[in-house]
Amino acid sequence: MKKKILFISPLPPPHYGSAMSSETCLEILKKSKDFEVRNIKLNYSKKLSDIGTLNLLKIIGFFKVIRQIKRELMDFNPDLIYFVPATSGFGLYRDYLFIKKIKKIFDRKILFHIRSRISSEDWKKHKKIYKKMFEKERALVLGKELVHDLRNLIPSEKVFILPNAIKNEVSDKKFQNIIKKREEEKEFNILFLSNMDESKGWLKLLQACSILKKKRKKFNCNFVGAWPSLKEKKRFEILTKKYGLEKNVKYLGKKIGKEKNKILENYDVLVFPTEYKLETFGRVILEGMMFGLPVIANGIATIPTTIQHGKTGFVLKENTAEEIAEKLNLLLNNKAKRINMGKGGRQRFLEHYTLKEYEKKFKNIFEKIK
Repeated sequence: MKKKILFISPLPPPHYGSAMSSETCLEILKKSKDFEVRNIKLNYSKKLSDIGTLNLLKIIGFFKVIRQIKRELMDFNPDLIYFVPATSGFGLYRDYLFIKKIKKIFDRKILFHIRSRISSEDWKKHKKIYKKMFEKERALVLGKELVHDLRNLIPSEKVFILPNAIKNEVSDKKFQNIIKKREEEKEFNILFLSNMDESKGWLKLLQACSILKKKRKKFNCNFVGAWPSLKEKKRFEILTKKYGLEKNVKYLGKKIGKEKNKILENYDVLVFPTEYKLETFGRVILEGMMFGLPVIANGIATIPTTIQHGKTGFVLKENTAEEIAEKLNLLLNNKAKRINMGKGGRQRFLEHYTLKEYEKKFKNIFEKIK
């Protein structure tokens, strides 16, 4: 008999790392012959700026999800519940209530796929909630560096470690053409690709560009992603003018799918100086590696084990504009180095972060839970 799984998670839209990874996981389970899957979409945000806020649509959505959970538990009678919880803010309270409801009416195993950090600050505030949600359950985390976040609430033998992975959308032939184009390109092109929240690091990179400009370096730096607010977008525009970067810097808007892939083809380096307090992995790093981009990123969460410092990119120690500018200047002045780093990142991606191996490991975790 097929194992029945109730899949409860945020899903796109809006498009952001965790929701997109959940979509991938759902597709893996649904196409498997070993599982029967039903899913419930947790999130009712229409756009990124809605995340972390409370509105009427979300209140209506909350009660809709409660009804869906109750119905699926009774009618579907799953063997296992897969749940991607929020670990902070309104989402944590919402998901705690959902889990409380599940545990009240149904005695089944829960596998939490934890895709955001539990900060020390949140732990102090919400210790009781975390204990009631996670204690003695099972969890899947994105790297060994994140096991500590669980504070031993879940026994080590019930914690599974599985780094993120994405589908390889670049053939070897296409990759060779991309490299050839980069070798011929005379300009140095820098990319920021993430949600345009300041915590993701756009300001740090803009300041680094200002430093390069003062050193009379020639470069282009483009920013891609959705703004959390018009106020923050306006601030970006004001600072771009203040730093005299109008000719060097452009904001290209939000890009997904083929449009995003086309963007990734045409750059020399990806910069991800994130300081987001819930950061775990940085899916965009894998996207950069897939396209052979050296990646410069802040050394938090699982990033130091994803990027091989000095081989596939640079792991920032201080995450300052000065440090970012220093690493960019190094790559700007050495085309051979940045191309070789990109090739190394591409090889690392193919060996460790493609969906082929991920699918096997992901499904194996569900098979192990009896």
